[in-house]
Amino acid sequence: MIARILDGLPWPRKNLLPLVGIMVLVGLVEYTRAGIYTAYLPQKMGGLLGLGAVGLAATVQYLADTLSRSPGGHLSERFGINRVLPLSALLAAVSALGIIFAPSAKWLFLASFANGLFVAPLWPTLLSYTSHAANSSEDGRAIGVTFTFIAPFIGLGVLLTGFLYDHSPELAAASLALIQLLMVVWALAFVRRIAFAAETQGDFSLSRFPWKKIAFLAPGALAQMFALGLLTPVIFPYLKGLGFSTSQLVIALLVGGGLEFALISPVGKLVDKHHPGIGFVTALFMAPLALLGFALMNSFTAFLLVAAYAGLVQALLIPSWGAFVSHSLPAEFRTSSWGALMTLEGLGFAIGPVIGGYSWQYLGSRAPFFIGAALYAAAAVFYFLKLRQKP
Repeated sequence: MIARILDGLPWPRKNLLPLVGIMVLVGLVEYTRAGIYTAYLPQKMGGLLGLGAVGLAATVQYLADTLSRSPGGHLSERFGINRVLPLSALLAAVSALGIIFAPSAKWLFLASFANGLFVAPLWPTLLSYTSHAANSSEDGRAIGVTFTFIAPFIGLGVLLTGFLYDHSPELAAASLALIQLLMVVWALAFVRRIAFAAETQGDFSLSRFPWKKIAFLAPGALAQMFALGLLTPVIFPYLKGLGFSTSQLVIALLVGGGLEFALISPVGKLVDKHHPGIGFVTALFMAPLALLGFALMNSFTAFLLVAAYAGLVQALLIPSWGAFVSHSLPAEFRTSSWGALMTLEGLGFAIGPVIGGYSWQYLGSRAPFFIGAALYAAAAVFYFLKLRQKP
């Protein structure tokens, strides 16, 4: 049974151990980020500083992460994953503690900026190795499975931190601090196992770099992460305002996340076999309906239906985007091009929270969902028209 599951993955067995090690480390970082900026800070400091300030702190962190990803990935290639990742984890943990226990807004912003710098090498390393280690012609499914593996960490970060905060803010802070210790221990324990994974390298030339391809892919990268960033500081207060309990949120996430998990691998196989652009455009057209559903829902039953639909959208969007990018870029520049696209994604995710927080304050609680839906729709129309122009 286990052997069959392993053989069904988009990577050969010899590459699984280092890949899982990097995935877990990135997962713990995303658990921390989601727990702090989505569940802990909006409730701890939202009333003191305002959700706009909390969104600004998230923006500072994401922006620092984004602008440092290219040099961070270069550091991993230059000095080796076994050196860079443990140091990154240690410094990220210390700065995360600074965010959790920040005594003022100034320290909150400073610690957020430092944390963004220190976590920067992680995602480029993960996606580079994910693509490098995958079986032939399985890039889309490999990237989809990778994101599916990370997603539960994000959900757990929000849910567990929110659940603990309901009982005691101090307990929530202590749990986040414990995650930092686990992150450092994992990174240090994993050093020797992933030493060889740093050998992925590529030549870089500004004159030959596929700038036109990056420009073509930029709207998709920006729209997806900007829409997600919009909801980061507001989704927890929004759902609480509708009267949903933490247990109901857990059930909805299990429905949506479970459907995504069940479908992403078979959908990824279909995307890899057929034109990924069709799947990507279809997912972009479907995404606005999910956000509109969240904005207009008024019952727990509707919440479950929208969550299931959102899971279906994600199961199509993630692998189709990964395959669309991989098929659009020349192999010799794939790693560096992914880094450039991740910078654009990060910019969207960095700007999104502050727009989401302030649109909530000045335009109403549904405004972030409407803005996100409009962005997805605009991106869908853009790629629909562009792909129709191609022979």
